[in-house]
Amino acid sequence: MNTKVFVLAMAINVVAVAPMWAQQKSPDANLLAQLEKRLAQSDSESKRLTGAPKSLWLLREAKIEKIIERLKAGQSVDPKEIDAILSGRVN
Repeated sequence: MNTKVFVLAMAINVVAVAPMWAQQKSPDANLLAQLEKRLAQSDSESKRLTGAPKSLWLLREAKIEKIIERLKAGQSVDPKEIDAILSGRVN
């Protein structure tokens, strides 16, 4: 009797925990590499420029950093935001 209860408890535990494992996926390494490349580009441009153009590149850099942090934390990110960064339309 105790064995059956133990097996049942373990089965329920596995079923309850499985969705949490599925949600804890790590972000795509290729995507992170592309975003970090864009971050490095923004950083180099912001160091090269001055005035309003520099401000735009710094803003872009901050947005990219925020998205990278959210991805690494396992939070959801709108695909439109990622597409905008990768296509160079972030300002």
